[in-house]
Amino acid sequence: MIIKTLSYAALAERLKCTLEAARSLVTGEVATLKERIESLQAELANLEATAARHRADYERERDRADRLVTELLKATANTTMELAAKLEAEIGALRFAADHGGDGCALSGHAECLRDGNLRGPKQRQRLLLGAEDELGAGV
Repeated sequence: MIIKTLSYAALAERLKCTLEAARSLVTGEVATLKERIESLQAELANLEATAARHRADYERERDRADRLVTELLKATANTTMELAAKLEAEIGALRFAADHGGDGCALSGHAECLRDGNLRGPKQRQRLLLGAEDELGAGV
């Protein structure tokens, strides 16, 4: 883009108007451009303020989500440990009962024993023991 600098007189001659009309035209254009620049600067300031608010909201929500995930992971770990301990205790009770000839139900309180009516046969105890180990291996 080629930019030419003209004097007011040359501009007036080129536009075929008076010198005063050329000055008025230039002055009006400059004033219009200055107003536009001020308007754009004000709009930019508003947008920067809005962006700062959005950034603060985002950071607050990200921190909140991080806290919730941490809490969820802790709760999951606690639940898993509790279930594992419960299953380990049941397996131990069943093994003890199998080794000592008892039915195991009185020691373990195992739900399947109670539901099946205090299973007493060695094959039934073995089936129960294997089922409890499968539950533990599946991460229940």
